[in-house]
Amino acid sequence: MGVTMLNIMLLWLCASVFAGPGPGLVTETSAHYDLEVMYAENKHDEGLVLAKQRQKENPEDLDLYWHISRFLFEVGERSERGDTSVDKDALYQEMLDWAEKGLEKAPEHPHLWFAKGVAMGRQSTNKGILGMLWMLRDVEEAFLKVAESGYTYKSLGTGEHLPCHAYNTLGIYYRLVPDSWFVQWLAKTRGDLDKALDWMKKANTCSPGRIGIIKELAVVHQCIGTTRKEQASLLAGEALLMQAQQMPATTDTEVTDLKHIAMLLKDPKMACGYSRDGQQERDEKKLKGNQ
Repeated sequence: MGVTMLNIMLLWLCASVFAGPGPGLVTETSAHYDLEVMYAENKHDEGLVLAKQRQKENPEDLDLYWHISRFLFEVGERSERGDTSVDKDALYQEMLDWAEKGLEKAPEHPHLWFAKGVAMGRQSTNKGILGMLWMLRDVEEAFLKVAESGYTYKSLGTGEHLPCHAYNTLGIYYRLVPDSWFVQWLAKTRGDLDKALDWMKKANTCSPGRIGIIKELAVVHQCIGTTRKEQASLLAGEALLMQAQQMPATTDTEVTDLKHIAMLLKDPKMACGYSRDGQQERDEKKLKGNQ
């Protein structure tokens, strides 16, 4: 009885702790520093194996759930949507499963909410956001929860920085989701380019000098420029892309981002539907035809 009560108290304490500010900057004294090093060195396959092994030994360690989910995300980001060597549907479902298992133990853990939002977001873009409208509101809520939590975390290198990357994902979200009453009716949410720009500016201020964030800020400017015919926005997007193009990649995802920056400079009309894992169909008229 005493052990059971102690376990309950520990779980409650973990949940209450993670409702507030997080662990901040990763250092050599941080939990699972070896996994953090593997993440920073792009050793995602090795890190995934080790994190899963460690979770079997320590199933109450909440950090391992988001480490596993994050390694799975990076494995998925290495391949394009049409790459048949990777079952992305299964991979992103596994990401989501790990995040949700962790949230069962600590329902207010912001890093697990971020992992859940990323997993659902990638499920949506992998299958096409118009075909996954039913989950878009949940994606939005997950990222807003992290953005408003007060939780802070900064990985080694340029991999992950919270809440800055939650701001970044919200900027992507509001750009990709169509700004449409029909989408609002079906999904209980809608896109908003002004919100997208505000969140991306906030992300770039929060964590400046990152290729991925600068690229996404540029993409919002390009999307606004092409849809509203605003030349100043197009020029701002081009300048940001050229800035990011001069920066050295330090992660696998940044290598992909630099390749995509060249495409976006050539064709700004890609911007509104741009996603790192494949262009998105955003014309809700095609959706209406299937209703």
